[in-house]
Amino acid sequence: MKKASYKSIMMLLILMLGIAPALVFGQDAAGSGKSEAKSTFDKHFFLQASGGVSQFFGDLNEKNLFNERMNFFYGLGAGYQFSPVFGIRGVFNNGWVVSTYDPQDLRMSSSLWDAQLHATVSLTNLIFGYKPERFLNVYGFAGGALANFSSILYQNSNELVIDQNGPDADPPFSQDPMKEFVVPAGLGLNFRLAEKWDLNLEYNLRTMFTDELDLVESGKGNDAYSTAMLGVTYKFKPSANLKSMEKNYGLVKYETTPDPLVRVGDTVCVNVKVIFPEKYFAKKAAMNFQPEIKYAGTSKKLKPVNFQGEDVNGDGIVINYKTGGSYTYVDCVPYEPGMNVSDLVVSPTLYEPKEPVSLNATPEEIKGKYKVIDLPERKLADGVIITGSRILHDEDLILADHGYEKETIVSKDATIYFQVNMHNLNWNLPLNRNNQVQQKLDELASFIRMGYAIRDIDINAWASPEGEESFNQGLSERRAQAGKKHLLDMLKKMAKDKKEPFVIENPEETLKFNTYANGEDWNGFMQAVEASNIGDKRIIMNVVNSQPDVTKREQEIRNMSVVYKEIEDDILPPLRRVVIQVNCFEPKKTDEEIANLATSDPSKLDDKELLYAATLTNDNDTKLRIYKTATTQFPNDWRGFNNAAYYELTSNQLGEAASHLNKADQLEPNNKAVVNNLGALASKKEDYKGAAAQYAKAKTLGAEVNYNLGITQLAAGKYDQALSLMGSKKCNTNVGLAQVMTGKYSEAANTLKCAPESAHNYYLMAVAGARNADVKMMIDNLTKAIQGDPSLKAQAAEDREFIKYFSNAEFMSLVK
Repeated sequence: MKKASYKSIMMLLILMLGIAPALVFGQDAAGSGKSEAKSTFDKHFFLQASGGVSQFFGDLNEKNLFNERMNFFYGLGAGYQFSPVFGIRGVFNNGWVVSTYDPQDLRMSSSLWDAQLHATVSLTNLIFGYKPERFLNVYGFAGGALANFSSILYQNSNELVIDQNGPDADPPFSQDPMKEFVVPAGLGLNFRLAEKWDLNLEYNLRTMFTDELDLVESGKGNDAYSTAMLGVTYKFKPSANLKSMEKNYGLVKYETTPDPLVRVGDTVCVNVKVIFPEKYFAKKAAMNFQPEIKYAGTSKKLKPVNFQGEDVNGDGIVINYKTGGSYTYVDCVPYEPGMNVSDLVVSPTLYEPKEPVSLNATPEEIKGKYKVIDLPERKLADGVIITGSRILHDEDLILADHGYEKETIVSKDATIYFQVNMHNLNWNLPLNRNNQVQQKLDELASFIRMGYAIRDIDINAWASPEGEESFNQGLSERRAQAGKKHLLDMLKKMAKDKKEPFVIENPEETLKFNTYANGEDWNGFMQAVEASNIGDKRIIMNVVNSQPDVTKREQEIRNMSVVYKEIEDDILPPLRRVVIQVNCFEPKKTDEEIANLATSDPSKLDDKELLYAATLTNDNDTKLRIYKTATTQFPNDWRGFNNAAYYELTSNQLGEAASHLNKADQLEPNNKAVVNNLGALASKKEDYKGAAAQYAKAKTLGAEVNYNLGITQLAAGKYDQALSLMGSKKCNTNVGLAQVMTGKYSEAANTLKCAPESAHNYYLMAVAGARNADVKMMIDNLTKAIQGDPSLKAQAAEDREFIKYFSNAEFMSLVK
């Protein structure tokens, strides 16, 4: 063996053992910024192999503790670590120990092996707690051992044998060696190289019970020897076995429902069942699973989840190694344009966690901590079906009523009063004088002179109810005739006056008179009493109402007239009357005149006429122009703004419609027509939540909004509710769409066939055919749809509704 500085080696060992606690403490202090969950420990067997140098301590070198001669020692060991702190091991060591004593020219050489049994203690884990990822650990050990040795004592200069024990000092074994029990103890440094491999630097001192190893006895103590050895340890710990999982990844199955994905409302939901086979998922492994939707050169990542083996700490989804397992992954993301042509894919990541697994840790977080294995990308679903969003925006809109009447009746009346029980006209009667009846009759004459066409004349006559009923009935008839006669006399007098602008010839024959003899005016009596200041009016009214017999009631009134002077003077006289009412047709412009003026000179039309003019044309552009004129000619009338917005919504001029509806809402807040139309505006902008809120408000104001609400439910993917709300509509595109989405394909076909013909409807029928595996229905209707709207060819070519037919010859020739 070559000479070396044994003292330097021993000093290095002492230095390393000395600074080890500081290094360990530094490791733990560096990670003490946050509390960490306790890591799991795996009980395990291990094997060790080591080599190094030995040192003898005895009489021969008591003056020189360190020899300068390096002597090789090697060892093999096996053990079991049954906790993070305590373990047990057995070690076999073999080699030489040598010592020299220059003053007496002596040298001792011993071939030695020992078999040791140790109890081990991890000082680091005992003090700082267990961390599997810790790089450096300090451990101690002690136990018992059996040592076999053969020693020879030489005179160093001439190699003369002075003494020996055992016949042969050549290693590794000698014949009849010396046997001795020794007590081993020591310290070691353990450097973590990998999950199962450690590097060990260990100092082991064996103290003997005799003084025979160096063949020199001084009586000053027993011999001892030590080793400083560098070795490796292999641990039989459960393995993450990531390579095996990577190799067998093809056995993992994915079941995506539905496939293709489906847009429901504004959302695409993903439902993937992940199935792991038996004996696939290693107990110490973890897998990150994060699907993504790839489309149009970009991607949308879904939420991550992490699976973990049985022996891994954390809140991930645990998969059993022996039996395997499954997990249903669910996530929803907002739909984005372009997702209809996409792939749902996943490329899981395998890793070996050194700390508790977090369920929703991202791949980026994992790759920042561990070495990972990226598994191959797998397709989970092909594209997104967007049929549910093919809504026809034919919302029910509400026009404000123009209020124009093609036939308006204007009336004028005059009342003539009579003396009790009389039917002759008495202009000196106080009521006639005080109520200026003659003046009223003159005003009636002036009304007739206007020349309006007279529709009819009503003559209504009454009697006060204190007389006998049959008499009063006849009296009212006579009074009606008196009133009619007076009017006829007035008309005839007018006819004789050549200055009159309007003359009615033969009025009795040319005019229609409606004469009504109403008899006793009980209602008028009760209303007059109710409005009077008579203190006992409630008593009077109760007396009258309590008498079902008319004769007795009349008598009661006569009796009360004596008691209550107000009845005789104020209540009964005004009831003795005849009312003459002339009903005329108000002159109107013809529809043709109104229609022409609306576009040529609208200033000559009033608000009702102008709004009515829009109903006289079938051209929507002309209607819109008229309503816009109304907004400037009558800027404080909400109806023009609302109705202009109606036709702007119809032609999808949403910006202009919004401006006009907001103005209408300012002028007429909480109007059901405006609120409903604001809902339709939101719906056409695909703000279905806003639309539903407006419709709900319009409903409380009295608007019929069920169909419009049905469209919002259709957009939200609530197809049954949509059908319930829109059920009254027949032959309607949106009803047909809801039927397609609920699997009622035959009903949908019938609904769409009778709906107004359109490429849109043919396309929906083609979808119904594809879903129902009716190839002929699909091809026939898709052909008509493309003929009606060529842009549908490109849509059909990538529509996942037809994915099963992408290789069908007829389909391919149709969309290529």
